[in-house]
This record gives sequence, structure tokens and C-alpha cells, in this order.
Amino acid sequence: MDFSELTLEVNSIIQDNSWTEEMIEDLLNRALIAVSSGIILPGKFQLSPPLPALYSTGTVQTILDSGSCPLPANFNRELIQVVNPKFEDIPINTSFVSFLKNNPKQEAGQVRIVARNGLNLLYRDLPSSIETLTVHYYSQPTKMVLSGDIPDCIPEGLHKSLLVGYVCANIFNQIEDGIEGQKVNTIFWQKEFQYGLTNLEFLIEKDSLPDYYDDINERID
Repeated sequence: MDFSELTLEVNSIIQDNSWTEEMIEDLLNRALIAVSSGIILPGKFQLSPPLPALYSTGTVQTILDSGSCPLPANFNRELIQVVNPKFEDIPINTSFVSFLKNNPKQEAGQVRIVARNGLNLLYRDLPSSIETLTVHYYSQPTKMVLSGDIPDCIPEGLHKSLLVGYVCANIFNQIEDGIEGQKVNTIFWQKEFQYGLTNLEFLIEKDSLPDYYDDINERID
């Protein structure tokens, strides 16, 4: 489904003129970002898998006398690999706290280990000159703008459940706010969205270990 078809689909479901085309389009792009960034899978402390089509590579440059530098502007999730100018793999410490505890000193020398802290790449040691590192990661999806734009990073068969489902659940949650009894439409589309997440887990091959959260409240979309 393209952008216009997704928008029309939502419109035909909610049938509420107070929701403009622009508002629906904004929510559809929010849904695209949410799914690509990872959402807790139904009944699990595990994020939905990264979307293979968003696999990207980019370069970053170390900063003199600094132990960190910004990751590529379109970085979204999962620092997969970091390679130095000699095409050597640099170990990645997946724990920011562990990285700091095990590497308290910033000594002079070639980058030998890295870690991620938010949108920054931390490294030890400190090169005497600027060093270009190649990073492998999953990027942000391209925002849908034109009517013919297609969210092709998501399997086409899941466009309705994941994108339309996400948007309709959010809209009906507001429309049905304050009504007595259950929010029937909200619940229906929440289930449709969760159905899409479950199918996504099976359709997308995931090479890395899953991301787990000890507390479900740490990540809510």
C-alpha cells in the first residue's frame, strides 16, 4: 500500500471528519518510526526485530582529545559492527556502564574498543589524529511524503495491521475517550496491531540476539 492508500484506508475506517488528512499522514509516519525502532512484542520482554531493508553503513570521525563522537544522523538502532581504517573489526561493548568501568582511562593510541551511548559512539583509546571509522547499523526509515511513497521496509502484507492498525488504535482511543464500557474499536485495532507484530517476528529473520528489557515500563510505544 502506498501513502495515499494507507491514508484512505484509515479515513474509511474512522469516518471522522475532525481527523484531517495531514493528521492521519503524521500518525502513519509515527507508526513507521515506531515499528522500525522496535516495540515490545505481545506477552514478551523482547523488542520486535529490526527491519533488514534499513541496514545501513556510514562513517564517523573521532574527535581530537575527546572520547566520543556522534553516530550517523540517520542512526536508529543496533550498532552491528565498527571497522577501523585498516579494515579491522573493533570490539563493541554492549554495556555502556561496563565500558566505562573496564576502560576508565583515556590513553593515547588507536581505537581498540567502542560502545554506544544514545546517539554517540564512545571509544578508547584516543588517536593522535582524526580516525575515520565505518559503522554498520539500522537506519531511520524514509518519511512518507508523496502520495505514491511506499513503506517498503515493512512487508507489504503487514502494512494494514502494523501501520493502519497503529493509527486507528490511537485515533479510536481518543474518539472513545470517556465512553462507558469498553473501547470496542480501540481494542479491536490494538489487537490488529499486535497481530502484525507477532507476524513480523516470524517473517523477519533476526541474526542478532533479541533486545530484552527487565521492566516493561522502560519502553512503551
